[in-house]
Amino acid sequence: MTILSLISKNQTDDGQKYAHLEQLFKTAIRDGILKPGEKLPPLRTAAWEAKCSLGTMSRVYSSLERKGLVSAKVGRGTFVEEAANIGADVILPNPQHSRREHPLKNDYTVDLGMNAIANDWGEEIIRWALQRTSTKASSFNLMTYRDGFGDAQQKLALRAFLPEPLRGISDDRILINHGAQNGVYTALGRLSSPGDTICQEPLSYPGVSAAISQLGLSSLTVETDDQGICPISFEQHCKKGRVRILVTTATGHNPTCITTPLSRRKEIGAIARKYDVLIIEDDIYGFLYPDAPPPYAELFPEQAIYLSGLAKRITPSLRIGFAVAPPHLTMLMAQGITAQTWMVSPILINAAIEIASRTDDLTDFTRQTTATAKERHNLTSRILSPYIDSYASCQSHAWVRLPETISISQLVRRASKVGVHILDGSRFANNTTSGRHNVRLSIMAPETIQELERGLIKLSTALSNPNERSCDFF
Repeated sequence: MTILSLISKNQTDDGQKYAHLEQLFKTAIRDGILKPGEKLPPLRTAAWEAKCSLGTMSRVYSSLERKGLVSAKVGRGTFVEEAANIGADVILPNPQHSRREHPLKNDYTVDLGMNAIANDWGEEIIRWALQRTSTKASSFNLMTYRDGFGDAQQKLALRAFLPEPLRGISDDRILINHGAQNGVYTALGRLSSPGDTICQEPLSYPGVSAAISQLGLSSLTVETDDQGICPISFEQHCKKGRVRILVTTATGHNPTCITTPLSRRKEIGAIARKYDVLIIEDDIYGFLYPDAPPPYAELFPEQAIYLSGLAKRITPSLRIGFAVAPPHLTMLMAQGITAQTWMVSPILINAAIEIASRTDDLTDFTRQTTATAKERHNLTSRILSPYIDSYASCQSHAWVRLPETISISQLVRRASKVGVHILDGSRFANNTTSGRHNVRLSIMAPETIQELERGLIKLSTALSNPNERSCDFF
């Protein structure tokens, strides 16, 4: 059996062509019908066999590539990835080693791909907190099973990590989970049903799409502008009765850097309430925006779920997150956590509680990060401005639009070979048109501004030679 015959024998008339076809390809790869290294059929051929539009099949191929199952080769076609590579970059691709030796030069890769915030303080404080936990945590905390709903006293102590407008809420609205990504997955899994549609922004953190795909849900995109989600577009989707949940990042959006103003949040929330749509707000970078408008969970407490965590704020190893929602929804999500992992590790919870007590340090870190971000954005804009069309900045990264004459995929490969790791904007796309001329630069990830400058100079050299085939610029 071939993939084309599999498509021909498995037609669907339920209006969910995209999700159905994507699952067929994933099954074919898993079962060996499509073998590693095998070329996928041309888009037109596959679309003809599936009796769907060329755009639908293109979306399927793009989604398979984002999930690391296939790779597109310019001028050659799309090929199934080797088994060892499948899933290696399901959410975001990473360099082989963050500081690997360059094969031709005595150099290392500057990683501007993973959105991290370098800080020595994070390592110092997590070691301190774990040491305190080892001596202070009670045997009851360390040796007792709990359910996923959590402990009221722990929730009270961890309110320090919530934005000011949410710190006065009751503990039955708070849930401790394994981080914002776990919160997204748990919320989607427990609060939606097969056949429900999830509404996303055209560009978003790829972990959301990965969760939607794994849960077998359908998704569509809503139009956005320089203030975030467009109310008219959102309401048009809601009127069709197709939307159960809207997933959004309203503050410091990844990757576009947009922070949605209060007036727009009120419009979106009112539409969600009118059509009974849940809003899941991922606020993982919200701590860097103390003056941001209130989250949806404050403005529309019965309609919204607020998610955040400590991976960006302290260290990725502190897999602790928070959800704020109506009590009946936190209870459902708690059931999901119990089913997945029974409970969040009490050791990590107690470590987070110790860190929450260092309020002055937390405030100083936010202030220092904001100042550092401004300095790094000024450097990035100065070095790259001769080669780019536009530059958007926020506290964690930059969103750069390049001239249409530059092939982004070629640029990413050339940059990698000269020792700088960047991300193609299409990695964040939830449709076939968004992000095609952009790259995201995680300018806060390098340990020092000197390391960032080194990476930017390498990138500018690649940009200054858009038609250069050789990658050995140094």
